[in-house]
Amino acid sequence: MREDVNGLWSKQMGRIIFVPQFPAEMRYQEWWLYKFEKEFKKNFEEVIVLGKTTSIQNKNIKYGKIFSPVNSSVEFELDQIKEYISLDIKKDDVLFLSDISFPGLFCNILYHKKCSKMFAFCHATSINKFDYFEKDRNSKFYVESSNSILFDKIFVGSNYHKEKLINMGNDIYWKNTEVVYLPKPTINIIKEDKIYNIISVARPTIQKVNKEIEDKVEKNICRIIRKQFTTWDEYYKFLSRSKILLISSHEDTFNYTILEAIMCDTIVLAPNKLCFPELLPEEYLYNDYKELEQKINIYLKNYKNIPKLKCEKEVNEFFKHIINLMEI
Repeated sequence: MREDVNGLWSKQMGRIIFVPQFPAEMRYQEWWLYKFEKEFKKNFEEVIVLGKTTSIQNKNIKYGKIFSPVNSSVEFELDQIKEYISLDIKKDDVLFLSDISFPGLFCNILYHKKCSKMFAFCHATSINKFDYFEKDRNSKFYVESSNSILFDKIFVGSNYHKEKLINMGNDIYWKNTEVVYLPKPTINIIKEDKIYNIISVARPTIQKVNKEIEDKVEKNICRIIRKQFTTWDEYYKFLSRSKILLISSHEDTFNYTILEAIMCDTIVLAPNKLCFPELLPEEYLYNDYKELEQKINIYLKNYKNIPKLKCEKEVNEFFKHIINLMEI
């Protein structure tokens, strides 16, 4: 790839086979499906999206109380496998798998039918605390680690995640991991008056909610507003109407809601651990409840002091970065 005099990227790469995640409604997987295809078309002569027909047929499937519908995700990946094995692989084909570990079936096919260059995104893996596969960690992480060797590069969303993978692996596994952060979501930004003091949009699980912290906030400061959404516009309006988004996760390797909240001019307060110090300036991080309470009281009065994402440059240049890495 080369930049022309206008700073545009010329199309010099051949064909990419894009293997998206199940596009669960109101989850980033939903817009990744079309966003990645659109960006890849700028840089590849042909883009094949595995499972695109299936995703359209399953558009009305709800993901329920967990991050993706398990049975539907498995069926979706099986359809992608069928599509892939029917392809005539060309010598210069590039493959991009958008989730190496969930459900995790597709990787096994690549032992039998490889592309010349293969890349994958790793969002979690079973080593993450309170992960869906945590109960099977003793076996599944070995499978995930072995699969990682198949790829030229494994992309991850934070240095926190990269270091954890490398430390839990050994001299062979996860050494090809590259921190690329995550791409900026496609948001129809709607500016609204601030009518909510503190909100949470986290899934109500032990992984995403520290109940002890949040109970203290509700007891000593004010109620934390939580809502369900059926459209992205509803969700972004809710963010825009809020002064503070509270994050209290026990585990996170990026957390898209931080990026979305900042784009909607909403203050974010998050724990001073996990991936959060890579995303937010120190003044928006808390070490304990006492510090959180102090910062809430400050930012309820100064809610226009929106933080600047520390990895904003990397987020804005996400696709340029991964395309460059795909040319290794």
